[in-house]
Amino acid sequence: MKRSRLAPAKVNLYLHVAAPDHRGYHPLRSLVVFADYGDEVSLTPGEGRLFIDGPFGQGLSTGEDNLVLKAVRRFEAATGLRVDSHDFHLTKNLPLASGVGGGSADAGAVLHLLREACAPEVTDDALSAMAAETGADGVMCLWAQASIAEGYGERLTPVTVPPLPAVLINPGVECPTPAVFKAYDAAAEFAPVDTQWRGDDLIDDLATTRNDLEAPAIRLVPVIGEVLASLRAQPETRFARMSGSGATCFALCETLSEAETLAARLRDDWPKAWVRACTLR
Repeated sequence: MKRSRLAPAKVNLYLHVAAPDHRGYHPLRSLVVFADYGDEVSLTPGEGRLFIDGPFGQGLSTGEDNLVLKAVRRFEAATGLRVDSHDFHLTKNLPLASGVGGGSADAGAVLHLLREACAPEVTDDALSAMAAETGADGVMCLWAQASIAEGYGERLTPVTVPPLPAVLINPGVECPTPAVFKAYDAAAEFAPVDTQWRGDDLIDDLATTRNDLEAPAIRLVPVIGEVLASLRAQPETRFARMSGSGATCFALCETLSEAETLAARLRDDWPKAWVRACTLR
């Protein structure tokens, strides 16, 4: 029997990043939400193989370095089960190295599918522990709930956020997270991370926040700044920012119809970009 699950895109509405601690890790505070669009992960009877297709699937490794198979191995280690009677299928709809948590979402989706198919007795806490071993975004992308993320991203406090019509745009360039953090550290312009999310008025609240990785990402990939300037000049845009470590940016709109209108215009203005109207929740 085939089992499938959406691996939704993650968007950081804000991302405050502290100076690295004694281990070289960056404590952070972020409001994360998730789109109604993303990669698709499926389980079918098979022999433990990983198959990848989709618009961004070409060239992706199907070996043990892929986060899907890393999550499979974490599941096997934690449960003592072998799951090589399944094949794993990833339809890669999200751009690579784009700041929307695609790989972590893929890992989270396969963990959910494996629990459902092989070990329904596995607890949420145990599944979270497996996801945490796949990367900093692992736990938040496993549950895909609007949350305040703190610590290194593993401490999550669910929050209520209204559905947000939005447009995601990636200019067709990769923006590797390690390079962005290196540039961030080199600038040494660290700010407090403790801004509170009040949840009163979305745009007013977001205007008091930042994405601390936006400036270093723009220094590395200047086209990100051009995309943001283009978004902020559009009549449908209520708020625009870069997500995560880039290069994907987002615009919040009043309605989904306005988001779709904006997306159509952006496809004309940025013919090489990936553009998607969606709802963030």
